Amino acid sequence: MLKVEINGQQFEAEPGSTIIEVADSAGIYIPRFCYHEKLSVAANCRMCLVEVEKAPKPLPACATPVTDGMVVQTLSDIAKQAQEDIMEFLLINHPLDCPICDQGGECPLQDQAMGFGGSSSVFEEVKRSVDNLDLGPLITTEMTRCIHCTRCVRFGEEVAGVMELGAIRRGEDMKISTFLGTSMDSEVSGNVIDLCPVGALTSKPYRFTARTWELNGHTGISPHDCLGSNLEIQEIRGVVKRVLPRDNEAVNECCAPAGPHYGSLRPTSLAQYPAEHFREVGPLQE
Repeated sequence: MLKVEINGQQFEAEPGSTIIEVADSAGIYIPRFCYHEKLSVAANCRMCLVEVEKAPKPLPACATPVTDGMVVQTLSDIAKQAQEDIMEFLLINHPLDCPICDQGGECPLQDQAMGFGGSSSVFEEVKRSVDNLDLGPLITTEMTRCIHCTRCVRFGEEVAGVMELGAIRRGEDMKISTFLGTSMDSEVSGNVIDLCPVGALTSKPYRFTARTWELNGHTGISPHDCLGSNLEIQEIRGVVKRVLPRDNEAVNECCAPAGPHYGSLRPTSLAQYPAEHFREVGPLQE
């Protein structure tokens, strides 16, 4: 085991672990956008920059392996300034759509802009605009909001096994797109809605039907796959508005089939079902 110091506290870590993994296991939060524990490391958003002793500049916590005796500061002036600068950079082309964005209220970009960003920006140029994609009946796109974290690209390639999305062009002209303008047809494609941290990919059936703070959540099991994927059913006054995947490492990990985002559960009312359709934990009670 390796000895690592983070913010003055000593921790033990497995060889090969990264700074962000050690920090997460210790309950120390480091902001991130592109990093996801189920996907490969891209380190392209740079939001997780931290100060490492003897390093000439801040390092990305998601891509830096820990070493024995490493000293890391996530709250130092250098780390805070680096994170604030990156947040300003990420917001250069991001539109102020929060009042009309379905991601509002549960948006990692909102939370981290408030917690780690500055109060002003030196950017005065015109923001760029990106044409939206038609990805099929599940996913609505607002690609001007995209910060190129590539979570959706890596999910398709590494989890779904279908490389439906990719990054084309370079620099300011870079954008996420499908190949030859096709739709996303993978049976798990709806999961990119939950992976997207900025509201660039949102649910088309749920669009503009409710705000996240109005919803009541209920745990459930997927009725239309043979895996028994764990779901969270969200409703307003008995009307199901959307269905999200629920973490269960033994069954579906953090994914769910695409269907729950628009399928048979969505337009129904819970009041239509008699009480015997539901049960508490344990055997079915008639």
